[in-house]
This record gives sequence, structure tokens and C-alpha cells, in this order.
Amino acid sequence: MKKIMILTGTSRGLGAALAEQVLRAAGSTQDGSGTHVVTLARKSSKALENQAREHHATLTQIEVDLSDMAATERAGQQLHTLVTGFDCIRLIQNAGVVTPIAQSSALTDLHAINQSFLINITAPIYLTAQVLSATRNTTDRRIMLISSGAGRSPSSGWGVYCATKAAMDRYAECAQLDEGAHAKIVSMAPGVIDTGMQQTIRSTPKADLPSLDRFLDFYQNKQLATPEDVAHRLLLAMESDTFGKTTIDDIRQHTF
Repeated sequence: MKKIMILTGTSRGLGAALAEQVLRAAGSTQDGSGTHVVTLARKSSKALENQAREHHATLTQIEVDLSDMAATERAGQQLHTLVTGFDCIRLIQNAGVVTPIAQSSALTDLHAINQSFLINITAPIYLTAQVLSATRNTTDRRIMLISSGAGRSPSSGWGVYCATKAAMDRYAECAQLDEGAHAKIVSMAPGVIDTGMQQTIRSTPKADLPSLDRFLDFYQNKQLATPEDVAHRLLLAMESDTFGKTTIDDIRQHTF
């Protein structure tokens, strides 16, 4: 069976951990038919290239700034060509930004707002469409959209981030209705992870983010999950028999 795994936002944090773990397993099959791994990030990674070589895995790195619509369109067209002919399709849409963080009256930077929507929801919708449209005759298609609890409950100062993640949840529900039994689409909240995104949150003035102390407590009390552990659990969930039964999901609800 020819399998392809597509990952976005692999330059660091959760995305990098996902890519590393997928590559370790990608070339491990005895018959040499391992998974073709495709990553989308702003810059190609020498570390991932070295890992692919070490594990005899096939890796394609697509350099793309998902806030650039023309670049995203080119990447989508490249994906459309790449996925053709595979029997097993896996797509994890992980790329995302947490900024701008500000009170509603201060959300006046149109570029920052638009950039967040482009990366967090516009690009995932477009890239998913390219993969789905190129694989109409493939029945084994699983898509995981990395969402957030922020899309499921409001938080002062997070108007833009909450809006994009709420949009991702609703999009996943619509896409699943569109595809029916022809694909399994899940919007997955990964929990609170020790990544650069958390560093950005902790450096935000409390006037902009009244819940700042909560995130500081997570860090100080060592309650942040590691990217490696979450990546492992997400990959297990994606290949489990229950994947797709719950469209709006949370990895913290799963035991492995």
C-alpha cells in the first residue's frame, strides 16, 4: 500500500516533533514501501533531511509562507500533484499562530488579523481541498486539523485566535458532511504544550490577556505537555479504529 503523510508547520514545536516521529517510522517497512512524508514550512529543515536519510525515508519539503496567498496556492497545486496515486492519505494541518493578542478595541492592525486568518483557517481549507480533490477514488483518507480549546470557549484578549479555531471546528464538521464515508476528518485539540506559542503568550502584557496568570502557572507548575508526547498521542489517535467517530475531538480524552 502506497502511503503519504502531509504535515504543515513543521519548523518547530509540535509540527517538528510530528515530522521527526513520522520519519522514524516511515522507512521501517521490510518491503521498502514506507511512507512518503511531505512537510510544509517556511524553510526546509536540514535536521529532517538528515533524519530521512538515516531512516531511508522519502521526504519532500515544500517551502511556503501560509500567510502569502500566492505561495499557498503554489504549494496547494504541488500537493495536488504529489498525492495522486497513493492508496493511503494522511494530512495533519498543524501550522498556526496565536497573535494578535489584544483587547477588542485594540484590534486595529488589519494585516495582523488577516495574517492570522490566512494561516489558521484559510490555508488549511485550501490545502485540504487540494488533497481531497486529487484523491477522489481513494477511500483511506484521514485528515486531522489541529484546533484548540480556545475555539470552544471564549477568552478575553483572544478574539482573533478563538475565532479562527472556532472556524476550524465548524469547517471540519462541514467537510465531514461533504465527504461522508469517503474521508475521516477530525478537528483535534492537543492540550497545552510547551512550545514557542506558549512563550509568546507568557510574554503578553496582562492588560491584553487577563488570563495571563493561568498560563504562567502552567509553566511554573510544569503542567505543559511536551511536543514529543503530544505528537506520539496524536499519531496513535490518527491510526486508531475510533478516529473520525468524533469530529470535534480532544487528545486529552484519549487513553493509549
